[in-house]
Amino acid sequence: MNRVVQIIFCCLLTTAGVFAQDVPEWSPSEISKKLKANPTAVILDVRTPEEFAEDHLARAINIDVNSPDFEKQSAKLDKKKPVYVYCLGGVRSKKAAGILKRNGYQAVSMSGGIKAWKSAGLPVIKGN
Repeated sequence: MNRVVQIIFCCLLTTAGVFAQDVPEWSPSEISKKLKANPTAVILDVRTPEEFAEDHLARAINIDVNSPDFEKQSAKLDKKKPVYVYCLGGVRSKKAAGILKRNGYQAVSMSGGIKAWKSAGLPVIKGN
């Protein structure tokens, strides 16, 4: 029985590692500076469409990371451009950035998500 528990634990760790594979996490202020310096960079909001409709970052593209077609939709992004990924608090963006990196993108997750962005006094677009 103890051996079964060890195997299950190892499988869970391996699965978690797929999404966390050395994904850089930058603060909202770091990402804001990068976006100003590179206006062609992609800013990807991985929240639900309903969350996106409430508020989002300027120029953001919305692809829900929990959508079954996330990989298909995100495959349309330009691999030559950096992709700055955010969500509400940082968990979904880390997952999405891991998927993007695995697929050859230069992905960075924003630590703290849009909550941290707003707390830093950075601008958001309200509504659609």
